[in-house]
Amino acid sequence: MSTIRVDNFGPAGGGTTYSARGIAKAWVNFNGTGTIAARDSENLSSLTDNGTGDYTINLSNGMDDANYSFAGSGNASGSGVNARGAVITQHTTMTATSLRIYTNRNGDNGAGPVNLDYSIACVNILGDLA
Repeated sequence: MSTIRVDNFGPAGGGTTYSARGIAKAWVNFNGTGTIAARDSENLSSLTDNGTGDYTINLSNGMDDANYSFAGSGNASGSGVNARGAVITQHTTMTATSLRIYTNRNGDNGAGPVNLDYSIACVNILGDLA
């Protein structure tokens, strides 16, 4: 197997050039209800269910440090609750090898976030690998 190393890449016919730094270094699409399981992923070693709407994403290859970025989205349909304002938020301090998240929704009558299990949860991690 060979390795090609580049800082930037783009289509052969010209057009937009992309930085290798700007691509997701890890991502997962998982079922967060019942027995959690990844539907598809990249650079994922495992998922941990820490309780209702509380998960840890463990990476196969760690990031350079804990100063990476992540974004997430999901769908709580089928969970038996109104998931308006559904968001994925950081739970605790990120480490280079794992990210703990909450999947939640806005609470009723101005209450704070309420954790719930998402039937579909998607998280992308961007930054530099170690």
